[in-house]
This record gives sequence, C-alpha cells and structure tokens, in this order.
Amino acid sequence: MPHIRAAGYQTKSVRQVAVAAAVAASTLLGGCAGAVSDLMPQMLAAKPKPAPIAEVATNSQSELEKATEYWGRKFMSSPNDLKTALNYARNLKAMGQKKQALGVLQQAGVYHGQNRELASEYGRLALDLGQVSVAKPLLAFADDASKPDWRVISARGTVLAKEGAYKESIPYFERAMALSNSNPGVMNNLAMAYALAGEPDRSEKLLRTALNKGAPAKSRQNLALVLGLQGRYDEATAMGRRDLAPQVAQADTNMVRQIVRLDPKVAPVPAGGVWQPPQLVADRAAKSPSNIASAAPAAARPQLRNSAEPSPITGGWNSHVAIATQR
Repeated sequence: MPHIRAAGYQTKSVRQVAVAAAVAASTLLGGCAGAVSDLMPQMLAAKPKPAPIAEVATNSQSELEKATEYWGRKFMSSPNDLKTALNYARNLKAMGQKKQALGVLQQAGVYHGQNRELASEYGRLALDLGQVSVAKPLLAFADDASKPDWRVISARGTVLAKEGAYKESIPYFERAMALSNSNPGVMNNLAMAYALAGEPDRSEKLLRTALNKGAPAKSRQNLALVLGLQGRYDEATAMGRRDLAPQVAQADTNMVRQIVRLDPKVAPVPAGGVWQPPQLVADRAAKSPSNIASAAPAAARPQLRNSAEPSPITGGWNSHVAIATQR
C-alpha cells in the first residue's frame, strides 16, 4: 500500500488507520451512487438555474403531488399490484418521503419476492437510508448477470465500502463505471474506495476527472481531503474554499494535517463538521455494519428462501428470494 507523504514519523499501519478515519467520514455519494432519478441527484452534469419558488410550487411540485396521490389511491385499492407499488414508491421518494416509500416496497415484497426490479428498488432505498444489512441480500439478489444494472452493481460496492471492505468494493465500482459510461458519481465513489485502500494518488486523478464531468461540490470537498492526505495543504485549502467559508476550509485542512500526524483516537472534530475520526476509527476497526447509524427506523429484514438449486454444469450459486416480513 502506498505511503502517505504527509506524516513524517508515524508507522505505516497507524497512518492507514488515520487515512481511513478521515476519508470514511467524507461520505460516498449516495447509496447507489448513480441512479440519477433515485438516490444520486448530485450526479447530474450541471445543476439548472433554480426556478422561482412560486413557479416550483404551482408547477412541478403540484404535478408530483398529483401523481403521488394518484398512485397512492391505486395502491390502496390494489396493494398487490407490482407496477402500482413501484410507481407509488418512486413518487414518494421523489417527494422526499423515503421512509414511506420503503414501507410500500416492503409490503410489495410480500407478494413479489422473486422480482429483481423490486429487489433493486428496495435494496437501493434501504442503503440510502443507512440500512446496510437489509440492503445487502436484496442487492445481491437484484444483481442479474444476464442484465447488469450499473446502479445495483455500484450499490453493492457501496455496501462493501460501508462494511470496511474497501479493496473488495473497487471491482464493483469499476464495473459500474464501465457500464455507466464513466458516471461522475460512480467515479467519485471509486476514488473514495481507492483513498480508503491507501492509494490517494489514484483517488486524486479520478476525482479530478469526475469534476471535469460535472460531479457535484461534494466531490470537490473529497478532492480537498485527498490533497490534504498527501500533504498538499495549501492546495487542499484552496480547493475547500471554492465551496466553504475560508475559515471552515482552513480548519478542515488543519484537521487533515493533524489526522495524518496524530493518533486518530485523539484527533479533534474539524470546524466544518466533515469528519468524525474517533467514532469512525472504532467502526472501521470493528468492521461491523451494526456500527453504522441509520436515520430511519430499521426496515423489515428480508427473509430468504431458496428458489433454485445450483447448476451442476455451471456451478452457479443459489438464487434467493427476498421476502419482507412485518414486525
């Protein structure tokens, strides 16, 4: 693993922990890092000029509300109809009502446990809400080798990264990037995986490419972090100031300087509130998904049952069906 140039006297292993603590707290871009209409609006190439508030309220928002109400009524009358459930959940998600959308997908799973499209929606939304252990088996089932979906593949990489398996996540992000024509959001997550695996040089190159493709401000902040991890503090501060107040950008750079030089257990929290090394070090040391906080109540854990036996010719794995169980 490459040596981070910033820390002059620490051992390589301690430095790797410090780097992981810093980078892990700069979040991956969204649960599935790629569904432009799903969990990753930040991947849009350019943000349009915002419409006046009144226009949004009377036009797009009202149309979305009407669509949500329409599918809600349909869902109430036909809760076992898959198309209705998916459309209702997607509209709820677009309205920002992700917990309610998750509940709709949970209920649909009772009737359509063998549907990969449903497993994809359910798994990616659960991941977006921080419910990694729920998302993992759903995404594994949704990942269809005959019809690869880069959103699902990228989401599986995000699951591994959140579990601390940074190197193992890299092939998933690389494949998703190839399938998505180098989507900048996927590229950002691949860059963060490389940074977490101790390769900040590769991370920097990917982040710069992602920014050239229109990645959001979060990617620029990640680049500032990676520059700081390489000891290029002036560049890191300048990059941070493009989106943050000067004093916040400087404080964050100073934080990175301390992280790569000090035991991360005693490193303070930066003024920008971007990193939280002590807790993250504990989480990464344990490498346990249970340490990841969730903003939403725990979703129903999928109950798995075998739906197919492995082929003796291909040696393939059992496919599983995700059945949502109500608590």
